[in-house]
Amino acid sequence: MSPSPTYSLADVLAVAQMHPFYCSAQYPPDEDAIQGAREEAAQKFEQFDLKAWPPLLKSDLYTVIERLINDTDPRNTYRYNVYTSVTGGGGGVSKPLFFATDALENRRHRALFGEFLKKIGIIERGDWVLSTHHGGSLYRSLDLTLEILENAGATVLAAGHQCPPPTVVQLLQDFNVNVLAGDSSQIISIVQQISTMSDMKKRIKIKKVIYTSEGLSIIQRAQIYEVLGPVIIYSILGGAEAGPYGASSPFLVDFDPETNCNDFIIDTRMTAIEVFPLSCTAGESGWIAEPLPDGETGVIAQTVLTRLRHPVIRYITGDIGSLHSLPHKAVGRIAKHDLRHYRVLRLQGRDHRFSFMWDGCDFQFDKLNKILSDPQSGVLLWQVILDKMQPSQEISLEIRLLSGQSSGDTVHLQTLLELLKACLDVSVSNEHKVKVAFVNDVLGFELSETGRKVIRFVDHSS
Repeated sequence: MSPSPTYSLADVLAVAQMHPFYCSAQYPPDEDAIQGAREEAAQKFEQFDLKAWPPLLKSDLYTVIERLINDTDPRNTYRYNVYTSVTGGGGGVSKPLFFATDALENRRHRALFGEFLKKIGIIERGDWVLSTHHGGSLYRSLDLTLEILENAGATVLAAGHQCPPPTVVQLLQDFNVNVLAGDSSQIISIVQQISTMSDMKKRIKIKKVIYTSEGLSIIQRAQIYEVLGPVIIYSILGGAEAGPYGASSPFLVDFDPETNCNDFIIDTRMTAIEVFPLSCTAGESGWIAEPLPDGETGVIAQTVLTRLRHPVIRYITGDIGSLHSLPHKAVGRIAKHDLRHYRVLRLQGRDHRFSFMWDGCDFQFDKLNKILSDPQSGVLLWQVILDKMQPSQEISLEIRLLSGQSSGDTVHLQTLLELLKACLDVSVSNEHKVKVAFVNDVLGFELSETGRKVIRFVDHSS
């Protein structure tokens, strides 16, 4: 069978039946086994039922991945010719959370998604894009962004996240860039820099902004318009496990400033999205969940149809949202043969029971908890607070700690701070947005109004 950018659900499920993500197999199937599974599935003419598969939790998935990554046995095909990426927020305290994709499948997926961005009008002929996404230290968001935008037809400039804002602004002018791309916090940082350079502001020709990661608030959008003028704001949605799978355009979806939600167009030929009840992630591994009907809000699960060697089936992404039909205004802008395959995923944000987004990365609470619950840390209580910095509108991260250690134990405190910085991927580019504060008692935390309990996560950034 010739390589294809997408696979049938039957093919994906047939391979999954023999993959250690979903069964007791020691290693993933090799090429011959995959070919045989596909041929057998084609001959059976069975109706493959996605609903018969239990949702896949991050904790279960990465337990298997850690074993496979560390196993150098020649029979372990998981390590062969793979594109490696890590989930945001892996930090330097422990090994990052790897996800490996077949390298050629990944390239075909990027080409297909680039064509998708072109189809829905996000990239047009002649666009020059400068990206400030993260690259290096095992993160791949920069090369991902550059390649999909090139595949969409753009010319791209790789500024990266360590390029200082003044240099980025100079590059925008020097190359007549008309599209600025980055995660939302980087976009705000660059816009703030432009606002302080009145002489340069008039020479900047940005017409489009493409952001990723956490959504832009109403105030942040207002600042972008105030500084850059009537630009068009787009967004791209993706993750390490599934790659890019959604995009937002104001010409195709609606933006309701009252809801703080973001609507994304998805192509169901690339990824199948289901929405499960919010209670489902509290269940045990192996349980079967019934998806919610359109319009109802819950946790998002995805089945990826661009990945065959290491299938991703009903994976709980950690996002909360709902599924909807295309709005009427999108119908006339999308080719008729694509219409029946496109849907709207309304994203409401991360499921804060498990993680939070900051500075373009998704940080797992269990990573922080591992550091702060260690008896050696001496931490009795802790709290994470996201807020907006003034006047830049950048998102700040504060960690408040109640310590049982002596305040004079500077060596211990410095060690703890270094661990936290590593966990949160703090660098020169974002250290001005981070604060670690030690409080004297419980009243130093933000408390719940009813039980007066310490709230583990507080978000004032929305």
